Amino acid sequence: MVEPGKPESSVQHVGRLIDDGPWSVYQKAALLIAALAVVLDGFDNQILSLAIPTLIKDWGVTRDDFKWVLVVGFAGMAIGTPLFGMAGDRFGRRPTLMFCVALFAAVTLGIAFVGGLPPLYLLRFLGGLGLGGAMPNAAALLAEVSPLRRRSIAVTAGIVGIPLGGTAAGFLAAALLPLYGWRALFLVGGVLPLLVAMLMLAFLPESPRFLARRPHRSKQLAKTLRRMGREVDPDDPIFLRVDAEKIQKVSLGTLFARGYRRDTVGLWAAMFFNLTSVYGIVNWLPAVLGEAGYAPAVTSTGLMVFNLGGVATALIAALCFSLFGSRATLLFMAAGAVLASVGLGMTPLDPKADSTGLMVLLVLQGGFLNGVQTLMYALGAFVYATDVRAAGVGWAVGVGRLGAIVSPLIGAALLARLGFSGFFLGIALTMALSFVSITLVTRHVPRTAAARP
Repeated sequence: MVEPGKPESSVQHVGRLIDDGPWSVYQKAALLIAALAVVLDGFDNQILSLAIPTLIKDWGVTRDDFKWVLVVGFAGMAIGTPLFGMAGDRFGRRPTLMFCVALFAAVTLGIAFVGGLPPLYLLRFLGGLGLGGAMPNAAALLAEVSPLRRRSIAVTAGIVGIPLGGTAAGFLAAALLPLYGWRALFLVGGVLPLLVAMLMLAFLPESPRFLARRPHRSKQLAKTLRRMGREVDPDDPIFLRVDAEKIQKVSLGTLFARGYRRDTVGLWAAMFFNLTSVYGIVNWLPAVLGEAGYAPAVTSTGLMVFNLGGVATALIAALCFSLFGSRATLLFMAAGAVLASVGLGMTPLDPKADSTGLMVLLVLQGGFLNGVQTLMYALGAFVYATDVRAAGVGWAVGVGRLGAIVSPLIGAALLARLGFSGFFLGIALTMALSFVSITLVTRHVPRTAAARP
């Protein structure tokens, strides 16, 4: 409601100020800082998988001994994603994101000093809480500081930090593991996010849309908007939403209300099957290549090119959102992941032969799989309105994390019974199911829109 005696023309609409305004340097800087948090999320999430071949030798354990360590880590992520997604809707995207980054940074540092498997269970669970909670808040913040016409590109460019972080992890692992060992990898993985957390404390703004729902923070909102180049009245700021919806208490039932039910089911299922596929490969690819006789540099490179393919494809697919819409783009990429999986399943592992063909297929597979994963965040940010965006994306990714939880167990079973070929044929099946799930979503990004306001 407009304040009595206040003419409608003088009311400042936060949504319109952001959606229709310029993409200022301050907004781009905020996107970069949030994206750095996502990059380090992807980095810390994958360094254990890269270290497994070395840890197997150092600790005298087997590949199978790590499957439950991976499971509890993903269980922490599954809990942390919706938990901190709702915390972000209640307490703010900025403080929640900073807490999550600091949490997984501290845990990663702790792993550098462990001497066996038992401590890893607790540390990976705690780290998973932070890793899972960072994503929905970063996605919401990226969406809510970007103009409407740039929102899908902004969100996807930020979320592409997941495979970019994995690429960096693979690169550093190839350089550090042979010379300095696995502890150096975890030390780097802990220090870097701590530095980014301090950077966020100094420069990252809170979401203007979030602040607009807290009248007592109107001064902070006015200051943030002025930094974004928006003309506001610093002495008498009155901010209303574009859509005039009432602020609602976010609950799980909200996501299954009549307007969201089918989209929520489709998003949850697509996330589940896609993350089962992604983390199945991330978990076991370095270990499988190591056991097949490939050198440590090759095992790290395999995961690095898998992630690198995701970086390139996700950025291209972000542009395709505007040209073709999310439905066509996501279905094409899911179908490509199925075909790439079949190709990998037909590729023999021979460390004495040229590995170029294997690496090319891993690039394609990583491109399609990670492309679907990153674009699903942009789709989730489009499907859900501001009041439920962090919670909506958080629950979708949280259910997806259930796929990540079972991926170490499914992957270990497939590798034990069917080998490398059967493992990738299983990936082909899960991506076929992800393809079907994407078709259930009705609120896709159209060709000319960038995001939901």
